[in-house]
Amino acid sequence: MLAFWAGVASAKPAQSTRYTYYTIRGDTAAKVYASMMKRGPRVNGAKAYASTLATTTQNGKLSQGAYCRIEDYRLKLDFVIRLPKIKNERVLPPAERKRWQQFSAFLKVHEETHREIWLGCAADLERQVKAIKAKSCSEADRKANQLWEGIRAACNKKHTAFDIAEQKRLMKHPFVKLVYNRSAATHGAGAQ
Repeated sequence: MLAFWAGVASAKPAQSTRYTYYTIRGDTAAKVYASMMKRGPRVNGAKAYASTLATTTQNGKLSQGAYCRIEDYRLKLDFVIRLPKIKNERVLPPAERKRWQQFSAFLKVHEETHREIWLGCAADLERQVKAIKAKSCSEADRKANQLWEGIRAACNKKHTAFDIAEQKRLMKHPFVKLVYNRSAATHGAGAQ
């Protein structure tokens, strides 16, 4: 997916990224998973393992000449990526700890891909806003707002498509498979 965004624009929008962590506990993969589900963030109302919040700031000025243009337009994105962190990984059995570490790295890459999607959308918006040429500044402002709404909606669809595609990979991840296989074995044994 990242290759798709690499060619969107040569100048990347300004951005900052801050990582935050929520603490989870457990001495087994199943307990770690349960702690994640209990303490993890919500994204659009649904429980999530991790999240990326993007806050945008726009700057520029309307300049009327023969046409109105938006000069010095700049979009800045500030990201907060929230990830799980086990209080003490060493209590996990070595094989489970290794799977957890792989899963933790998977989550970070997943959230960083959401950041790249936003940056691609922002670069597209910057390019299109800078190209606006209107008879009046109110028309230029209206066009910029329409672009913002349209690109934001299109970007949200890209995030949703990415999450749907990643769901298959997620369910095949060794950590998730371990948790679900053990859960099925425990519930199956109790039912006999």
